[in-house]
Amino acid sequence: MVMTANAAGVANGFVLALTGVTKSVGPMTAACVSVFVGIPIMWVFFRPSLRSRWSVWMPSLLLGVSLGVNNMAYQNGLRWVQLQLLQPLSFLFSAIFLVGPKVVRDARNGRYSTAMWPILAGLGIWVLAADTAGGTGGRAFTDVIPQIQVLGLLVPDWGLGLGILFLTAATYAYYSRKMEVLGTDVRGKINTLAGIPAFVVLGLGALAFESDWAGITDGYWLYLLICACSGMFLTLLNGVVMVKAYGRGLLASTTVMLSPLRTLLGTFLGMVAAHTAPGPLGLAAIGLILVASCGAAVIQSRKEGSE
Repeated sequence: MVMTANAAGVANGFVLALTGVTKSVGPMTAACVSVFVGIPIMWVFFRPSLRSRWSVWMPSLLLGVSLGVNNMAYQNGLRWVQLQLLQPLSFLFSAIFLVGPKVVRDARNGRYSTAMWPILAGLGIWVLAADTAGGTGGRAFTDVIPQIQVLGLLVPDWGLGLGILFLTAATYAYYSRKMEVLGTDVRGKINTLAGIPAFVVLGLGALAFESDWAGITDGYWLYLLICACSGMFLTLLNGVVMVKAYGRGLLASTTVMLSPLRTLLGTFLGMVAAHTAPGPLGLAAIGLILVASCGAAVIQSRKEGSE
């Protein structure tokens, strides 16, 4: 179930990029339409009540804001990050949240070998960027990143790019942890109700940054239809499936244990979407990234106190 959901989530983003959806209608509008279409599907499966108690609504609101920010960040990541590097970088940032505590704990106990895996992943990503994107050290981010100034200083492209990846990983880690600890009897209801604040967050984002509604006024109805189909597909194979998987005892750590397969699939699909192919150095870099993701899986599966 989890492998299917992960594969669906990875493939969905690259399909949107390949079809030009995020470029044509805007990343926030695309995410808003997908979430809006997915809410009724979740409602059919879990049937929550709008009159639910505050003990249900409060985590729903928090989870919904997190999901809204996650969708917003990920859709922008599809435009800001080189597609062949998106999944490797996403793995690295996700591992920081899900595996990082164990690495820090080992370092405090004088065991530094586990810190080798994130370093190895970073090296592999750097080499892959140099091989497939060109330039000194490679170029991990695209030219569409907006120019933003803070206190009169221009924020560098890499700062915004890494920031959007950090935000995506942080909200995903929060969602995974919350789904792990929520009660089985309310997990599906909370996840369904969370779609409402997520839609509000994305709607406000689209209104603030894409208020000309170019995707509608310029006749991009086909792209909106793709967004709707994407929302239905992702809700069924990622939303419903993941909720049911957590109900059967799935742990947040499982997502890290499956990271080698997800990283390999995402890297392959990213290269297809970016119309690029690795050379010998690139293939070696992909090998380093996969070894690092396997190492992260080993760390996560290690029992507490074990060596």
